[in-house]
Amino acid sequence: MTDFKMKKVGIVIASNDPETCWVAIRYAAFHLMEQKNVKIYFVDSGLKYQDMCDKKYDVAEIVKSFIQSGGQVYMCDDRSNLKTYLMEHFSLYLNKKDIADISDHDGFQSIMTKDVYVRVFKRVL
Repeated sequence: MTDFKMKKVGIVIASNDPETCWVAIRYAAFHLMEQKNVKIYFVDSGLKYQDMCDKKYDVAEIVKSFIQSGGQVYMCDDRSNLKTYLMEHFSLYLNKKDIADISDHDGFQSIMTKDVYVRVFKRVL
């Protein structure tokens, strides 16, 4: 059994579905409680997270709580900005192909390395 302890967690949210976003942010909050450096990147339709609220999932409120707990949130108005950011901050952990997959393709699911785990949350119907 491998002792795998992540130190950095990055989550890319490219969805405007309140439940999907809420679950992703709860996942981020879990890692934050585990004393990890956690960053959320909102891209595409996820940029409108402040407008995502229904009776069950108040996305704006959970993001506010995440930030107050020490989490970091980034708004990437286009995918090229996300790719640039990932190249600057995660190139030690991810290769260029992985970064391109994360920033260019909604179908990308997740990648795990020794020090970083990046996962794209999308609702599966």
